[in-house]
Amino acid sequence: MKPIILAPLIFLALISSSIAASPPAKGRLLTDLNIIPTRVLQRSVSPKFYKSLLVSPLEGWIIVRASLSGVRLSGARVIRSELKGLFDPLALQLAKEAVIAKTESMDRPNTTNSVLLHVLVYEIADGTMVLSFAHLDGPGGDQLDYAGCARLLVLKADKWTEIKGPESLQGKGWAVRQSLKNNFEANRRLDLRVGAESVNMGGN
Repeated sequence: MKPIILAPLIFLALISSSIAASPPAKGRLLTDLNIIPTRVLQRSVSPKFYKSLLVSPLEGWIIVRASLSGVRLSGARVIRSELKGLFDPLALQLAKEAVIAKTESMDRPNTTNSVLLHVLVYEIADGTMVLSFAHLDGPGGDQLDYAGCARLLVLKADKWTEIKGPESLQGKGWAVRQSLKNNFEANRRLDLRVGAESVNMGGN
């Protein structure tokens, strides 16, 4: 039994070490950071802003790993630190404020979801900009359907100002569910339910 129990821990340790050992983000583009699921980020910002992110060189990249407890993150720790740790406290604060809600179909008793929160640092004309978003860190975690808004902050005169997103999404965290497009069983159940409803309503 011990090898089975230790296997996930060894896997997480290897992933964490590969993240920490990857080259510094300074001067690199978003698409150069293979560990970041751009599909998730693309759903959390406007199309125009996302296009600008693809061609904007990064100044730094911080990653926080935590466990999802209810809709909040617990046990947050920085597993990738750049820029001499200057943005680590901010990254931990963003993790503390993060909200991630899963659908009931994703809940599994006695399991804990690992979450990665990314903090991307850019130098812009007005100062320093930080973009933050989170995702479930597990098999297929980047293929789930995420609905939410990335957090965007700008540092001016040693003061952080948050750039708010759409009113319907701002401050409401993330909602995560199984992707019907990639979930054959969910599609099959949906087809069966629709067929049964059609029969019950007297359809052909």
